Formats: sequence, C-alpha cells, structure tokens
Amino acid sequence: MTPLRLGFVAVVRPAFKGDGGAVAQRAREALAALAPGEGADLVGDEGAVRDAAEAVAAGRRLSALGLDLLVVQHATFATGDLLAPLLAAAPRVVLWAVPESAGAKPGGPDGLSGPLPLNSLCGLNMTLSFAEGPLGGARGPVGWCYGDADDPALRSRLSDLIAAERGAKALATARVLAIGGTAPGFYGLDLPPPPLGAEVVERTLADLFDRVAAVDDEAAEAHAEAWRKEEPLDAPWEHLVRAARIDLALSAMARDAGANALAVRCWPELPDACGAMACAAMGRAADRRTPAACEGDVWGALSMRVLQAVADAPAALLDLSDLDRERDALLLWHCGNAPRALAAAPGTRLTTHFNRDGVGVVRDQTLAPGPATALRLLPAADGPLAAAVIGGRVLEARDPSFDGVRGWWGELTWSRERVSAERAVAGILDHRLPHHLALAAGDRREALLELCDRLGVTPLAAGPREGLG
Repeated sequence: MTPLRLGFVAVVRPAFKGDGGAVAQRAREALAALAPGEGADLVGDEGAVRDAAEAVAAGRRLSALGLDLLVVQHATFATGDLLAPLLAAAPRVVLWAVPESAGAKPGGPDGLSGPLPLNSLCGLNMTLSFAEGPLGGARGPVGWCYGDADDPALRSRLSDLIAAERGAKALATARVLAIGGTAPGFYGLDLPPPPLGAEVVERTLADLFDRVAAVDDEAAEAHAEAWRKEEPLDAPWEHLVRAARIDLALSAMARDAGANALAVRCWPELPDACGAMACAAMGRAADRRTPAACEGDVWGALSMRVLQAVADAPAALLDLSDLDRERDALLLWHCGNAPRALAAAPGTRLTTHFNRDGVGVVRDQTLAPGPATALRLLPAADGPLAAAVIGGRVLEARDPSFDGVRGWWGELTWSRERVSAERAVAGILDHRLPHHLALAAGDRREALLELCDRLGVTPLAAGPREGLG
C-alpha cells in the first residue's frame, strides 16, 4: 500500500494563558516522528491557527492535499467557528486534547493552579458534541485521543488510530482476484459482493491452468532453486518445480489484473491439472504481502488484507480445528499456506500434503508463540459488514502435533472481553462465522475496534453462551 497522507493543525486561542504554542509544537514533532513507522507521510502541517479566518485558510489548503487523515489538536479550547473549517478538510479527522499540565511555561502558569491554562479537554468534549452534525461538517466518524506528546499511552492510541485508517484504506482499495469461484460444496463461502469500495475480478480455473502451462521451464527451475535455498525441501524436486510454476502463474495473473489479494479455488481440480497443491505458492504470495485465501474465500481474502494493513504484518487464513478444555486453548490449523513470518523456530519446511500424496508442496510449520489477533469480516443484514475481532496468545508449541500450519491459541479476548476457549468457539458457531479466520501476529484489537468505529460497524459480541454443553 502507498503511505497514508497525513495532515496536522492545532487550534490555539491567545486568550488562554498556558503555552499553547509549545503544546502544538511538541505535537507536530511527535507526529512527524511517529508517522514513518506507521506507514504514513506527514504531507500537510499547518502549525497553529488562532482565529476563524486562519482556520478557513488552513482548511482550504489542507483540503487540496488529498489527505487520508487529519489530526487536529485542541492546544486550547476553541469554538466551532475555528473547528468546522478543519473538520471538513479530510475524510477522516482525529481530535487531540492534552492535560492542563502540558500548558505550563516559564514565568507563567504552572499548569496546576491559578488561571486555567488551556481548557483543552473541554474543547475536545464540545467539538465532539457537534463535529459529526450539520454544524461541524465532518465527512465521517471523528476519532479522538488524549495525552501530552511524550505520553506512551497517547502514542499507542495514535498508533491505533493510524492503523485503523490503514485498514479502512486497504478495504476501500481492495481488488481481489477470484480464480475459479468457491470450492465445490463450500456453500458458506458463497457470499454477496463486498462493500465499501472493494472490487472482485473473476478469472476461470482454465485461465490459471493456461498460465501455469505457459511458464517457461527454465524460469520454473530457477524459481524452484531460489525457493529451495530459502526453505528446506522434504519432498521430490519435481514437486517443488510444479509449485514454482503455480507461484509464478498466480503472481503474473495478480499483476495483470491489478489485484492486491487472491481467492483461489485451490482444489479439487488444481492438483490434478497441475500436479501440485497451491498451498505453499499461496503462502509465498502472503510473504509478498499479497493475501491469498484458500477455497475461493473472497471475504477471507478481504479479512486478510485488512488485518495485514492494520497489523503491518502478513496474515494467514486458518481453520478452527480443535478445542483443548484443560489448556483452555483452540487449535488453529491449515494445510500449509501460511507466510513464513508466522513460523516458530526452526522455521518452515516444504513437504507433501497431509492427505494428498504426490502433489506437494505445502509448508509445514508451527505458529510462533506470542500475541496474535484474528479478524473475520462478513456481510451484515443491517449495515455494510460485520466483524469478529478476537485476540489471544499463541502458546508454546508442543509434540505431537498435526502436519501443516498449526498452533494452539489461548488467553482469548473477544473484542475487549476475556473469554474462555469454549465461549470463543460458541461465539464463532452462534454467529455462523465462515470457517476461516484471518490471523496476524501482535495484539491489534484496539486498532481493529477503532476501524469498526471508523466504518460504522458494530463488532460482533462474544455472546452469552459459556460452553459447548
């Protein structure tokens, strides 16, 4: 994805005795330092505006920049005539207030007593009360954050807000190449077209088979040789060459279609026609940050793309395969299609498919222990979409374990509510979620919940059911 276009402006009313100018300057510097690591470019910096005329002029300049996100700081309290021109200057606005102690200045208010130095939080409160109405003119839901520029909690909150915007942009610019439709009998994956700007481009399995057959022999051998240097091979060489052909064909088809995600009917026809499963090739697509969903799961591909953008890390599409009540954990598993970034030491190896001999290769790997977040987007009857946001921790690997991609996922939290593994399973079943979850490393629940607010989506609740009995 191209970096987000980010803007900044602060409102500073001179009537307040605190050092609003210094507050605004610290905020500008903090945002400029934060932006590159968050996939954003600070392309619009208006500094501080002090009256309505300056706000109108700044709003016009910011509007012309094509911003994705505008941060408006309440360095002091300010009335709506200063805020309204700024609220309409970008499709997404975040308001930022600071504690009164931030307004202390040498020889002036100490931020703790005497004249109220900034009244910043009150300004944020008032602005949010009208921002999304006709007088405020905001073009979408307005986000907010609170804290001084050096506050770690404030920086974490800003990171979540920017990550949510990455997710919204990823959805709006999604172009999924759907090859062959859904796998036969997978009725739960036949869903309506996606909303909010996402596109689907369809190609047939015959198109894929033709592209695989057209791959030059030398190119396939060279690709397979480079691949073998990256991952140990525990399968016949010719199986890897066939997988290399599929990888090159999928990459070329995505490039020709201008696609940034894939949904592939990966069986039953493909291994018979091409002599190999697509699993490892789809994992390599995920390595390149092109999410690839199995079994023709278009909404799974969208879930992967959005989660990848929010987490700034590759995503995998996994099945919920088992429940361990004693360990309070769920087994996440799939045939062998995950990105290498999710692998625990010693990494991945290329081997044959767990139930289809002679048509490898797939990736065999355990998921790396640590925080991990799952997302599933799906159509909603009363809005553009619904979202299940589930956090947890991938536990240390244990033997014996199943072939393919696998990991036990515990310490689960549905949205912000701690839940048992049994209750998480009940929620997945009661909400009738499709059988794939997108998973990425890290705890990005807050950013995903902020994304839901950004898109006007109410996240699915865990539900009242405590167990499966």
